[in-house]
Amino acid sequence: MENEIIINADSGETRVALLERSVFTELHIERERSKSVVGHIVKGRVSRVLPGMQAAFVDIGLEKAAFLYVGDYFDNSLGDDGDKAPPGPSRGRNGRRGMAPPRIDTVLSEGQEIVVQIAKAPIGTKGARITSNISIPGRHLVLTPASRRVGVSRRIGSDKERKRLREVVESLRPKDLGFIIRTAGDKARDADLEADIRYLDSIWRSVQTRRAEKPAPCVLHAEHDLPLRIVRDLAGPQTSRIVVDSAEIHEALKTFVSEFVADPKPELEHYQDSLPIFNRFGLEEQIHANLERKVPLRSGGSLVVDQSEALTAIDVNTGRFVGKRDLEETVYKTNLEAVQEVVRQLRFRNIGGLIIIDLIDMESADHREKVYRALQDALRSDKARTNIFKISELGLIEMTRKRTRENLIQTICEPCGHCEGRGYMLSGESVSYNLLREIRSALPRFSGQHIAITVAPRVAERLLGSEHKTLVGLSEELGRKIEIRARPGLHQEQFEVEALDRGPGIATDLGWLKAAEESTSGSENKKPAGRGGKRREGSRRRGRGRGGRGDAAEESRETSPAAKIPDEPEAVEEAQALPAEESPRDKALPALAEAEDSEAKKAGEAGEAGEAEKVERAESAEGDSPEEEPSEAESQPAALSQAAEPGLAGESGYSPAAEPAQEPQPLDDEAESRILPRS
Repeated sequence: MENEIIINADSGETRVALLERSVFTELHIERERSKSVVGHIVKGRVSRVLPGMQAAFVDIGLEKAAFLYVGDYFDNSLGDDGDKAPPGPSRGRNGRRGMAPPRIDTVLSEGQEIVVQIAKAPIGTKGARITSNISIPGRHLVLTPASRRVGVSRRIGSDKERKRLREVVESLRPKDLGFIIRTAGDKARDADLEADIRYLDSIWRSVQTRRAEKPAPCVLHAEHDLPLRIVRDLAGPQTSRIVVDSAEIHEALKTFVSEFVADPKPELEHYQDSLPIFNRFGLEEQIHANLERKVPLRSGGSLVVDQSEALTAIDVNTGRFVGKRDLEETVYKTNLEAVQEVVRQLRFRNIGGLIIIDLIDMESADHREKVYRALQDALRSDKARTNIFKISELGLIEMTRKRTRENLIQTICEPCGHCEGRGYMLSGESVSYNLLREIRSALPRFSGQHIAITVAPRVAERLLGSEHKTLVGLSEELGRKIEIRARPGLHQEQFEVEALDRGPGIATDLGWLKAAEESTSGSENKKPAGRGGKRREGSRRRGRGRGGRGDAAEESRETSPAAKIPDEPEAVEEAQALPAEESPRDKALPALAEAEDSEAKKAGEAGEAGEAEKVERAESAEGDSPEEEPSEAESQPAALSQAAEPGLAGESGYSPAAEPAQEPQPLDDEAESRILPRS
């Protein structure tokens, strides 16, 4: 089939397009940071042997260890005299000629150094697949050092030509090396075959030399860059021209084509136009179009391609194609066109593994057979090995295609950051209902009375539209004002909740805080002797008392919201350590009254503490006792007491009813705090 090769070499990326009869059939991409390693011959070290899997992991210098199945390994070491090593298992799960492969732990051990070739590149989370059955491709021949036989490609159909090629190679090859004659070697001249043998023999001798000199892991032989590989493997008598936009690659290809490409040689053209080469040939648009999930057919039908981890499913639809005669004829023509496009999509996207083609049901067995044969004929132009099964009763074709490298989607795309690769996300309606449930469960933990919720525009539209009544009812139920805000660019499944004002504090049961209050309760109720910096009995209260943040505190906020205490620095310092907002503990004062009976015995101590407090305030006003300023260590337990949960008030050693009333004095406009008695 007549073809053209278009090569675009940019900084860091090289792209090669194959056009068959002016149809964009294959796209190959190689980037500087992720060059293909398939075909590399490496010296590796066995890192792990798995008898249960009959396989081993080998360190070959890549990020992930390579996988070696026991059927893909045999001892390929040669002695200096060229004698063949003892035969071992051949590649494949069943071994050579049906022989079962030996156990992996009998032929390999950890730390052993072996020479292998990378047969399959790392894909996703899987490491490279390697084999010890080394093969080095040339233009007309493939070198197989371990076989020492001459084989001929099955695609060379003429028995006379097959016999001629075998005899020529047998007479020219070194006796310790084997060769396979490629399809490109059909009708090749004797001189071309001899040049190929010399070239491949020199490569293998170089590999043997490096193997003896370099430690593992190391690369013994690397494949050519992408342009040279494509020309070597795809260029042939049907190739009309090769167009390249890089002067450096153009010179390298000129030498390669003159030495390794048989006559008639393709025309080599250096593209120098200012318009990018892929745009000149209309390839950029086709690349993006072929990445779509839905691929249109010329008749009006379509293909839907879904790639997953396990398999690739391709669905065939008639679409706008309605036919002319009857339904069976319409379905038959659609399926015939579809299988041609399916093969093109498999090659273009480089899809491998298990593939399921869901054809439109055909009643006629003759039509099913013709569609199956059309698929087989289309796959003959595919270099990858395929295996096809007959069309099932359900109208399905099951097939496999050899996977040697990442497909096009994995090469140039990445998972969607918006849906995180799922391909879908929650609808605006689902997010709205989830948000309402979150508000009901989480909003009581917010201290503010005015709450702003920021959501995506689509979610905001639903909350302010069909769910507005539900939102209003929820706002009234929780006693909070809820404001909905829309922010363009916010992910549809995300939302933000913000308190716009400062409300009352929220009670939180903290075990370490409760333990701290209990530990300080006993020491503060002791009566030290003397004055002048010594604490008196009952001089510090750990609770709030009747003059705490109850009704008296509300009255204080109404009458003097901005009162200051400039002449009492000790009290200010102690008050600033208290919480600035009203705690729900204040609401628990009625419950504290139930503890009056148990606190009656301490009422006398509380009265004495009140008298001591009056005396101390009088002394402070006269400036007689500056040394009695409470230390930072003494003021800290009070702050801990204020932050404790309401249930601890009864454990602090006094009753609110037994303490003399104290008028709370707010610190400033924003935060208020009751001034505790000073010692």
